[in-house]
Amino acid sequence: MILVTGGTGLVGSYLLYELARKGQKVRALLRPGKKPYEPGKIFNCLPAGKEQYIDQIEWVEGDILDPFSLQQAMQGVDYVYHCAALVSFNPRDLKKMLDVNIIGTANIVNACLENGIKKLCHVSSIASLGLVEKGEMIDENAKWKTSRTNSGYAISKYGGEREVWRGIEEGLNAVIVNPSVIIGAGCHPKATNSLFRNIKYFLPFYFTGVNGYVDVRDVVKAMILLTESQTSGERFVLNSENLSIKEFFSKAADIVGRPHPIIAMNATLLLAIALFFELSGLVTGAKPLLTRENVRAALSKSFYSSEKFRTTFHFSFIPVGDSLREAFRIIGSMKK
Repeated sequence: MILVTGGTGLVGSYLLYELARKGQKVRALLRPGKKPYEPGKIFNCLPAGKEQYIDQIEWVEGDILDPFSLQQAMQGVDYVYHCAALVSFNPRDLKKMLDVNIIGTANIVNACLENGIKKLCHVSSIASLGLVEKGEMIDENAKWKTSRTNSGYAISKYGGEREVWRGIEEGLNAVIVNPSVIIGAGCHPKATNSLFRNIKYFLPFYFTGVNGYVDVRDVVKAMILLTESQTSGERFVLNSENLSIKEFFSKAADIVGRPHPIIAMNATLLLAIALFFELSGLVTGAKPLLTRENVRAALSKSFYSSEKFRTTFHFSFIPVGDSLREAFRIIGSMKK
């Protein structure tokens, strides 16, 4: 039996599909009051669809912040995929994000140790690799550096990854994946399709940053490969291509037949606008449309290498252009 946390998220939904397609017995953790709407929508858009696979998933109520529910969920489980996480660049979400991404992961690790789980696959992030010198290629050997410019999300993912390393020291068989920006179509505004909607309606502006991108299908394949392998106590960067945000937006614009972005956003102006939104949010209680952490992330220039995973598993990543076309196809299918 396999347990998946975060099964209603982007990575979790695609992972559940692949595991069910392989005929695995799968149990997915579902927070009380939540329904598996997102996986069902995504399953419908993939080969063989919802009818064949969605009913193979055993959904159990639980929360990674509730250790007792994890003990119940792990009964009879051999392997755990920990995909659950909170992603936010809103300063008001920091406390909750630290709880979910660090304490929640600690609870998962502890439950795995107590229940004799054979292997844990933890979904971390390139954010946990920290900052490096400008232009330097970032890989698994990158060392975390304390800095005022580290985002709350980066701090939370670094803290969560440390809990997994602590578990490994205590005898847990585990692997860690550090995906770059994941390209895939989900069913809610937090998914990357919110970006695609903006491109489709033509945003003439672009940020000057550089980042890495990877297809959600490759992330899931890598997770399964690592979990089924003898590899343990290691982490792997998962990244297909490093692109400037202008290049990324332009590829997407070509697919939907829209003009390329042509106006670079001014960093000073962006930070000022973000500060205004943050202060307004404090007064009105509304979620800021833009935060300074958003801006810093969009302006940073980071380059990532997944050579370790490529060579270890002779793996070829899906090109970003193909990933974007598939994402737009699924978004179109969901509207029908």
